Amino acid sequence: MKEELHLFIIWENGREKQKEILEDLNNSFRIIKVYEVEWSKDKFPSNLSRFYGTNLPKGSRKEIHVGNGKFILVILKVANPVYETRMTSKGEKIVNINMFDKKSKYRELTGGGDKVHGTNNEIETNHDLTLLLDKNIHDFLKDNDEKWDGKIEELKKDLFGSEKWNSVSDMFYALNNCTNYAILRNYESLPDEIYQNDHNDIDIICDSLEDAAYVLNAKPVFEEEYRVHYKTEVENRIAYFDLRHVGDNYYYKKMETKLLDEKLFNEKGFYTLNKENYFYSLLYHALIHKEIFKEDYKKKLSEMNIKNVSIDTTNEEYAQILKKWMILNEYIIVEPIDKTVMLNPKNVEYFKPLVYKEKIVEEDLTKINELMKENNSLKIQNEQLNKSIKELTTELEGIKDSKTWKMMSPIRKINKMIKK
Repeated sequence: MKEELHLFIIWENGREKQKEILEDLNNSFRIIKVYEVEWSKDKFPSNLSRFYGTNLPKGSRKEIHVGNGKFILVILKVANPVYETRMTSKGEKIVNINMFDKKSKYRELTGGGDKVHGTNNEIETNHDLTLLLDKNIHDFLKDNDEKWDGKIEELKKDLFGSEKWNSVSDMFYALNNCTNYAILRNYESLPDEIYQNDHNDIDIICDSLEDAAYVLNAKPVFEEEYRVHYKTEVENRIAYFDLRHVGDNYYYKKMETKLLDEKLFNEKGFYTLNKENYFYSLLYHALIHKEIFKEDYKKKLSEMNIKNVSIDTTNEEYAQILKKWMILNEYIIVEPIDKTVMLNPKNVEYFKPLVYKEKIVEEDLTKINELMKENNSLKIQNEQLNKSIKELTTELEGIKDSKTWKMMSPIRKINKMIKK
């Protein structure tokens, strides 16, 4: 029997129906733990903001609606989960209807609104549980898998990392379980040199800047909205991040999505790019985003052993390597929203027409399509050639094994002697 771990929260202003809700949950699911949680009054707004991933300042409509006092946290298992499409606050989503329909029922029971929170899938459970209890689903279940004994445990605790991060591993544990991200480069010295390195920050790609910033409990360093430089306190020191995110044009959106889809978990405790994506995204960064293609980038690229490159490889040769990969993956060069990120005009010239413009004209689209078709045509030709070679090889082997071939062997030998 398949089971999923989920949770409900009955916020302070919904607790007048606490008894009815707990009884119904106990009859419908297998409850494991029930806590009465108390957040610090002064930290309640920031806890609420981080939990929901949106800015909810002190006295926000949300805080007034749900209340800022003690709330009930119910952790339970759902047997034989069923997933269907439901209309949520974020549009139509595929959700666990066992949970979603109960949540809708309890919200109506408590007078409407959001006085009851419930998870729609295990990804959301993992996020919420990690922030609330500092444990993901796997680690929670190591010590908690028995049926609820009916007792409500008191828990006075703010969200994970609410004050600061006690360790680098805690910070990455939260990131790993609460948001979709990967470190873009220069992670070899992490986590030992998180505070300062040759590039002075940790560059990550994520699917949501807001989510990553709230999970990190990070604050922007600059006032400009387009800036993505953030800082957070770890072990009484400041760590800096550049939070690149899908849709920010740091790379082409399709490329950013692929970097995340193909990320790998590093044994040091964080997510990174796979080897190929690391090589080409770093090459793009060095060629396109930098005024000078620095020696340390060339050294790093040559050490990756992806292409036959070295310190002496020219910018034009590097550009041709990158351009072939971009055409193969149907990527183009785009202008970053972050105005502090440059496009090297000299190196960008190598990539025409794979270059973003305010308005891509029909001529450019035609050239791009021709390049794509040419690439696809070469792929098809190679496939056809390989198929023909395979078929011919099979046919020759069949002929050589035939009786006729073996019987004619002496005659072929005599003919060869006569020709000599």
